[in-house]
Amino acid sequence: MINIFTKKTSKSKNKSKIKSIPPILMLVILLFILILINFVKNLQYDNKLYSSKLQEKIYNSMMIKENRLKAYSRSIKLNKGSSSNTCVYFIAEVLRINGENIDDNVCNTNQLLQIMKKGGWKKEKNYKKLKPGDICFTTDENLNTNGIPTHTYIFMGWVDEGKYDYAYICDNQAKDYSGRIYHLRNITKIDTIKGSTKEPFNFFMYKKKGFISKMGGN
Repeated sequence: MINIFTKKTSKSKNKSKIKSIPPILMLVILLFILILINFVKNLQYDNKLYSSKLQEKIYNSMMIKENRLKAYSRSIKLNKGSSSNTCVYFIAEVLRINGENIDDNVCNTNQLLQIMKKGGWKKEKNYKKLKPGDICFTTDENLNTNGIPTHTYIFMGWVDEGKYDYAYICDNQAKDYSGRIYHLRNITKIDTIKGSTKEPFNFFMYKKKGFISKMGGN
């Protein structure tokens, strides 16, 4: 009887301790747990359809026509009214739409790549590993893979699964594709569209899974 009574008394004391915790402290503890759970989920991102959570966000945002037009219009505005040579302006605006902190004055591929490297992005040269939302870069104008890329665009998906030639992409070159921001492009080979040379794929970039720091401009 004494042992049973002692156990009951012990349980009662534990309940009293729980009840004595201030409500505000309980709220803070619960909030901390929720933040921790969300942080762990971000670190453990394992959606095989995309290279990272950011790439998934980029893809989903570019599937919405209004977002494509918004990024395209702003890239032209930042380039003083011209749509030519605005590929980096376009990509940078898409990144801003998706929560990345990148300056408006970033305007060339060299600048963009430096910022990506600082922001924890990873470089991959195997185009067969491309996933929707990845950011592609071409060779330079002489088809040199070690030069400064002439163009950058967003990979949206292969036209034919298992065939690594034509893909759906998003970029600033709507004037060469009947006004379409979302259009086809030959990924692996040099091409000519309306007299304009389209250099082939060189590599792509994606943000490392779980990398949480923001990108910043130069």
